[in-house]
Amino acid sequence: MSAPAKPRIPNPGDLARHHGVPAPVATAAPAPQVDEPAPTPAPVGETPAEAAAPDPGERPTPPRPMYVPRPLTAEEAIAPAVLADTEYFRRVFRWCLIHSGLPPHARLVAYDLLHRANHRSGRLGSAHQPDIEQLALATGLAELQVGVALQVLHGRGWIAYRPDTGTGTRRLFDLVIPALALEQARARRYLHQREHDQAQDQPTN
Repeated sequence: MSAPAKPRIPNPGDLARHHGVPAPVATAAPAPQVDEPAPTPAPVGETPAEAAAPDPGERPTPPRPMYVPRPLTAEEAIAPAVLADTEYFRRVFRWCLIHSGLPPHARLVAYDLLHRANHRSGRLGSAHQPDIEQLALATGLAELQVGVALQVLHGRGWIAYRPDTGTGTRRLFDLVIPALALEQARARRYLHQREHDQAQDQPTN
């Protein structure tokens, strides 16, 4: 003979059915709400378009304006030029001499005189004035060739004569740069700098 079954304990569902109330339905908990980040305001005095603009340091360098040599008469072209404070005489003289188109003998004598002259002004003191014989010995040219070279340099504006205040019996000469040669050198220098700026702005792979 089996043992009598234990009475079942009613659950909340039985009670709900007994009283006509629907059983509760389990629902998922609502997902937590995530706040979207607020847009970063533009700095005061700056529009959103300006705020989105690239850094000025990343913008390409504006093109350097071209240097246009000033017009010169024939007399002004061979007159001694006046250098700017930032222009160094020896360097500018050498640069102009390279592009001068002078004959080789005249250019050789000019280079010898450049090493004797003051490197900032081109002036040759009375103690540093070479005669034709000394220039011939230094350059390897004949004295006649040196004399012709000096005439060419003076005629084209690369040598300026001045009286010797000490003796008054001879003329001293200094190196100068013709105005036309300096104007052309400045134009070439500005062109070179412009090309350099454009090369710097090219993107690198």
